[in-house]
Amino acid sequence: MAELAARSSTVTVKPVPTGRSTQRLAFPCGNSLLDALPHTDRDELAEDLELVTLIAHEHTHVLGTWMEHVDFPVDAMVSVVASFENGDVVEVGAIGREGFVEVDAVLESYFARRATYCQVAGQVARMPMARFVDRMETSLPFARLLRDSVTAALFRTQQFAACNARHTVLQRCARWLLMTADRVGRDQFSLTHDFLAIMLSVRRAGVSEAANVLHRRGAIEYQRGVVTIVDAARLAGEACECYEACKAASADPRSSVPS
Repeated sequence: MAELAARSSTVTVKPVPTGRSTQRLAFPCGNSLLDALPHTDRDELAEDLELVTLIAHEHTHVLGTWMEHVDFPVDAMVSVVASFENGDVVEVGAIGREGFVEVDAVLESYFARRATYCQVAGQVARMPMARFVDRMETSLPFARLLRDSVTAALFRTQQFAACNARHTVLQRCARWLLMTADRVGRDQFSLTHDFLAIMLSVRRAGVSEAANVLHRRGAIEYQRGVVTIVDAARLAGEACECYEACKAASADPRSSVPS
């Protein structure tokens, strides 16, 4: 773990840019939770949301501060990191268009106990925390969807703990690449071997070997820090059962929305 933490300390987190451009949200927006809402709730929420473009490694929540907003990724991926006293950080979770950041807000906890930052650049739908709290109290479909999302996130955390203990680096690497593609809604994204090694809690050499195997078997292409999934079915065949289990846990949220 010490070696893993030392590797992760090379991550450079960028401050939030000033004077960024934003735009109002239109539905469907790309985030599964927001798109699953009834039309009347969508129309009301649209007033509280704006599209924000994030750059890679940009902070979205700063450790030890009050959270001012909630982000619903559209085509970005946000990492949650654990920090240590010596300043090292380790990525402990990732959220894409299937969810939102930070889940603590649903539990009425608005203090950032973990830092979050953008790992795959893209857009998020951002809602001020005050409006989020109000919507949780006044919109039953919104509250139900977000609580179900927290349940799915807890399941994934438990599944990944079992996965890390039982499955090979190759299987876990294939599973992680598939889940990232699902989270950002595209088959090509920036990813370094160092970062994937941190996410899988293995040595960089193990990730490089797994990536080379997946390349030789025609599942992915990797060039200059960019991964392209060229055969999703083949990649799924290399992944462990945890990919389908976690995908099922995040199934169409509309099934839980009361009519």
